[in-house]
Amino acid sequence: MANTETALKEASTSIEGVIGAALVDYTSGMALGTLGGSKDLDLSVAAAGNTDVVRAKLRTMEMLGLKDEIEDILISLGSQYHLIRLIKGRNNNGLFLYLALDKGRANLAMARHQLARIEANLDV
Repeated sequence: MANTETALKEASTSIEGVIGAALVDYTSGMALGTLGGSKDLDLSVAAAGNTDVVRAKLRTMEMLGLKDEIEDILISLGSQYHLIRLIKGRNNNGLFLYLALDKGRANLAMARHQLARIEANLDV
């Protein structure tokens, strides 16, 4: 089982095109760990903003009566992908992994596959 630091390092090294990665508590909006980022990508701001995205989608699913779980949320920008993977199981409710990817270098299918594998091995 990987801890937060190990999981973020694995994401940044095993997934092509990673700009930044974070583990976020969406009950508080706080990043529990971050790796990478840039002057144009403040991962603390991204964590808080994407918390609103996750909460909104969960509220919408509840209002629609959808009895399903979110695997991931993809936001596709002109030059980046932002991938949010909700953590399931073993007392990890309320957490998500967040990746910002360079669209020109990233393989979205592989990034989703690798992030699912990292999520399955994460123990927080």
